[in-house]
Amino acid sequence: MCKIFTMKNVALLTIFGTFLLTAQPALWAQPGQKGSLAGYVYQSDGTTPAQGAVIKLRNLATGSVFESIKSTDLGYFVVNSLDKGLYIFGAVTDQGEFNSTDVIGIEANATAKLSVALSTQPTVQQTGSSNEPPAIRGEKFLGRVVEFNSSTLEARVFVEKGECDLGDTIHVWGEKKTGSETNFYQKANTIKQNGYTQKKALAGQYYHFPLEKPALVNDWVYLKERSGLAAFFLTPIGMATVLAGSTGIVYIIIIPPTPVSVHKQ
Repeated sequence: MCKIFTMKNVALLTIFGTFLLTAQPALWAQPGQKGSLAGYVYQSDGTTPAQGAVIKLRNLATGSVFESIKSTDLGYFVVNSLDKGLYIFGAVTDQGEFNSTDVIGIEANATAKLSVALSTQPTVQQTGSSNEPPAIRGEKFLGRVVEFNSSTLEARVFVEKGECDLGDTIHVWGEKKTGSETNFYQKANTIKQNGYTQKKALAGQYYHFPLEKPALVNDWVYLKERSGLAAFFLTPIGMATVLAGSTGIVYIIIIPPTPVSVHKQ
């Protein structure tokens, strides 16, 4: 039976519940009450063990990061001494990093089970037109660089679609066939228009973005999609997909706050 808990606009829907989570934020992390996570890591086929993989977890309440030792030749891993609470997770192999879209709930004096399959997928799909931006999985096209100052690393960007808020993660990417080697992610910590700092960039207008690395004119600018919870890794090469039989997997649904009229007394 599914149970939904609400607190401060967050609903927790437990789907593989071998335990009961309350909605009080204080219970998301309880030092002194330890649990563990154990399971298997597989390659993309879901059956071949992935040896040498490391599972990493981040506690949503405290930000503390935990990791397993490298998985065995059977793909087995274990993470001990975890505080009771909710965790996002990912996996690291010699090939790169893999994100998961799931959340794990850890109970005190219990071991949650987790089995994942690691799959790398091509993230860029050409649309067939050199003037059209390629589709990148998990990202939305924002605009393109129209000017770049190499001394200040400031790019003038024309926003063609959507909008970008301060603090959003942007992806500046250039196609190799045009001679560009640009490919990096960063936070949009500053957005300027006509010399004034803006809270967001809107479609149909020009803005200046200070960049952390060089870019070229005509490089594309994408916006990482907001998923409610931050992913573990910023530049993963694939996904860690949860397999059947895992326990303690939790969906977190962000519920927007109810609008309040400015005229309400």
